[in-house]
Amino acid sequence: MSSSPVVRVVTAACAGVAVAVALLAVFAGMGVALVVLLGIVALVTCVPVWFAPVLLARRRGVADVRPIAVCTLLAGWSLIGWVAALIWAGAARAETGPRPVGT
Repeated sequence: MSSSPVVRVVTAACAGVAVAVALLAVFAGMGVALVVLLGIVALVTCVPVWFAPVLLARRRGVADVRPIAVCTLLAGWSLIGWVAALIWAGAARAETGPRPVGT
């Protein structure tokens, strides 16, 4: 089974956030339990917020979800890029008709 590009991007982002939080906690001298807790909190809160434009575009059935995902991935770390992707996802015209199953 192959996963969609959005799932692969979210998985890669989750791994990156977890590694960054773990390194930060280790260098700060925190215990392992706190590292795990911080990693879980970061994954649960940061990744969905970061990919909110992509989730919004998919929910609305926007035709150009992939460019919005690329914009979010590459420029979403900056507030300007994230807001631009969010506006793009909200303002883009939704596809007419039902979406195909499995997309």
